[in-house]
Amino acid sequence: MNDLPEQLSAAVASGTLLESAQQNIESLLAGAASDLAMNTIKELVAAGNFAELNDRFFKTLAFGTGGLRGRTIGRTVAATEQGNGGPNGRPEFPCVGTATMNYYNVSRAVRGLIAYVKASAGEGKKPSFAFAHDTRHFSKDFADFCAKVCADLGCDAYVFDGPRSTPQLSFAVRQLRCDSGVVITASHNPSHDCGFKAYFNDGAQIVEPHASGIIREVNAITSELYDPLPAKRARRGDHPRRGLRCRVCRVAQNAAAPARPA
Repeated sequence: MNDLPEQLSAAVASGTLLESAQQNIESLLAGAASDLAMNTIKELVAAGNFAELNDRFFKTLAFGTGGLRGRTIGRTVAATEQGNGGPNGRPEFPCVGTATMNYYNVSRAVRGLIAYVKASAGEGKKPSFAFAHDTRHFSKDFADFCAKVCADLGCDAYVFDGPRSTPQLSFAVRQLRCDSGVVITASHNPSHDCGFKAYFNDGAQIVEPHASGIIREVNAITSELYDPLPAKRARRGDHPRRGLRCRVCRVAQNAAAPARPA
């Protein structure tokens, strides 16, 4: 029997959990792609760490003209998130939450961007995207994940083979004639943060009239789940590209997807 809803309601009634946090927890669990979210929330509830839950769920990250930005590592790291650990002492998985940077929010961001670009590109045009990342925790993982989502949804994706600066992503978008690009970075923020900054086909950050349209698409998505195109519709060129040398980035076929919870 799942007594989590009752525990959350009791915490709200006692004033230890925000009502908005309860609502966002329920929303995330309804659209989660793995058991990581449920197991992490149960662990924090069992420990009575409602302050951490409030910090992670008091809101849902809203996509704006600057994209998304938030923590990837919680103030308290759950054992389920720590897992086997990752490079540079980070946890294996980013922190669970609607107000944090993780696959749930990155999935929303890139799928909303893809939806807008497909609509604006017109019928019969296959959109292409470029992705760059910095050296922050989970930055490469998120960039690879975004490229995989693009491939799953019938777009071409270029991914830099190592950390790059934001101007290099801007140049890549124009040089490769991409419809859009993303750099995974949080600029000057603390090391536990990461971000998603989107660029349009001119290599500049999104402005009107595109900004409002992209923001609406992203903020309308409430689930991490999506339906990839059927395998028979996926062509070799759909896969994230690495390894093939060009002046901007290395590209290749069939790039491996980043490790994610099963």
